Amino acid sequence: MKVNGNLLIFSTENEERLDVRKLKEKKLQIILDENNDLPKFEIDNQEYIKLLAENKIEKLFEISNFYIEQLYTWGDPSYYTLNEEITITYLVIINKSNINNMPNNLSFYDLYIKNNENSSVQDVILNNKNKQIKYKIETISKRKRDNIEYTNKLVGKSEISELTAIIIHTGLKRLRNRIKNTNIAFSFLNREFTISELQQVYEIILDKNLVSANFRKKIGPMIKKTEILVKDSAHRPSNKYIFNEDFLENWV
Repeated sequence: MKVNGNLLIFSTENEERLDVRKLKEKKLQIILDENNDLPKFEIDNQEYIKLLAENKIEKLFEISNFYIEQLYTWGDPSYYTLNEEITITYLVIINKSNINNMPNNLSFYDLYIKNNENSSVQDVILNNKNKQIKYKIETISKRKRDNIEYTNKLVGKSEISELTAIIIHTGLKRLRNRIKNTNIAFSFLNREFTISELQQVYEIILDKNLVSANFRKKIGPMIKKTEILVKDSAHRPSNKYIFNEDFLENWV
């Protein structure tokens, strides 16, 4: 059995601000290689798989601070190749400001997903200044053993493989689940951040606008105010915050 690993790496970037009265908007990004694939790493029987994934990230980006968790193990014969059968995917979050090296064969892509009303098919666009990749992905539900299972499939042809499209979709759903009940959102930000920056991270992952007052109330116990002020728009300066490490909760 040929087992390999790959990395679904998420990050954020600020969009160009056209109105100085508004804050810079964040956009969600992923990394693909020159073949529109996720970065890969080899798996051997000498090291823990997670350690191999961590070493690959550190080597690629010369970075030591990032979030990582195992996303899924894919064993569908439909996606077997001569060199790869079982694929183990790790979900990674990187703050771009921590990157010290960006390999020439890897690129960040803005990730945009459009929900179609009354349809199980979503339109996906991966975009950067050099390339744009479009595809449609469908979520299918079926009943099995008295449970409802959800699977995804690529609709039509695309420059991206079906497995890669499914991994991206699965990873985004994992992010949406984690951000509701863990502190994973802070991995996208610098140690000091504004509440507006944190709210934007929640909004781009959940794909919905949040009421600022409600968000501040919900997030209040998780953050601590600093004396650092930042002026990022025409409005009055905002305090920066840090994650409150005394805020402990059983996430399970």
